[in-house]
Amino acid sequence: MMKATDKFVCLAGVLTLLAAGPAHAIDTSTPFLCATIQVHECIDGSACESVLPEDVNAPTFMRIDVKAKEIRVLRNAPPTKIRSIETIENRLVLQGAEDGNPRQPDGAGWTLSIENDSGRFVATATLLQGAVVMFGACTEL
Repeated sequence: MMKATDKFVCLAGVLTLLAAGPAHAIDTSTPFLCATIQVHECIDGSACESVLPEDVNAPTFMRIDVKAKEIRVLRNAPPTKIRSIETIENRLVLQGAEDGNPRQPDGAGWTLSIENDSGRFVATATLLQGAVVMFGACTEL
């Protein structure tokens, strides 16, 4: 049987954990890595289909630096700039837009939403009459 002092110590421990707030899966104040697990391509007038990342030019890995406001896919390639950073309902939401090839309308607007407590993400890229939806997870470097 638990003594009154033991109950108090247990209750104090639980209250301390609750007061600390939700645990975060990753520290977003330093660069972190995200890996794409599933990719779906959706075309206007058609059903969405599962595809490989390389089929739609989606990244398999992304190194995200919130402080620098950039996402890097390849070490030597220029980074993608993050234009908007918001925290919404326990999620870090990053947004941006990329110009396409001047000879072909292939620019995209994108959103990357990362759950603070699990590190899992959903990303969307909207294109001309289509979208790419990615699911994955992030971890610290």
